[in-house]
Amino acid sequence: MQKIIISLKKLDNTDISKIAYPLIIFLTGWYIVANFYRLATIWSWFPVMIFYTTAWMLVTIGFIYLYYKKIRLIFRWSLLSIIGIILIIVFTLDAVFLIIDPYIQIEDILLTGQWDHTFFPLAFGLFFLCDFQRIPKKFWYFLLLFAMFNLIPNLNVISNLVFNKWVLQAPGEGGPPGFFNFFNVNNWTEFNNLPRDSNFLKSIANYLEEQLTFFTLFPAVVIKNTIKKQENKDKIRVDFSLNQF
Repeated sequence: MQKIIISLKKLDNTDISKIAYPLIIFLTGWYIVANFYRLATIWSWFPVMIFYTTAWMLVTIGFIYLYYKKIRLIFRWSLLSIIGIILIIVFTLDAVFLIIDPYIQIEDILLTGQWDHTFFPLAFGLFFLCDFQRIPKKFWYFLLLFAMFNLIPNLNVISNLVFNKWVLQAPGEGGPPGFFNFFNVNNWTEFNNLPRDSNFLKSIANYLEEQLTFFTLFPAVVIKNTIKKQENKDKIRVDFSLNQF
């Protein structure tokens, strides 16, 4: 393990743009295709889902913007890069198990939310390997809608866990996810009656993956860096004004 850490530290300041950009743009970009397919079929251009599609599409546009601006993605050894490595390992394994699952059809991977749950964390894992100091403020603005959208399910999670109800509509009624929907139940009574089998453990794993990534980590990173970049801009503006005297 120590040898692996030493090897990774040697990668500091390595340009990984040629690997990271194609993978990140593909992994996030394909979901645009999947969402437009669902908008035209099962979602019937439902306004909330158009908003959802737009929020996720802006993520890909943000990375295309970085590529267009020729921002190099430089590996930086940090706590966030360690988290990125963990994300890459965990969700690569998820992808492998998904692909070899005999009960999963190819369209279930390519044209459903399964792509989002599996491959978006992989894309963010790659991005978290990089030095954010080089990332311009405008990029974080592209991701801000995605971050805010992902915070909303926490209202249902807290409402499910603490109050045993949905503060917003349940997913089946067009609302955001919460805690209960990962187990296909609506309250604690139904949850407590579930058999403690492999499906139950899989549901717990799916919930934890979603809660720790989409509902927590991704919004936190985006919002923190948006605020940080804005504070830096304000500081520069103040320093410039003072220098005029």
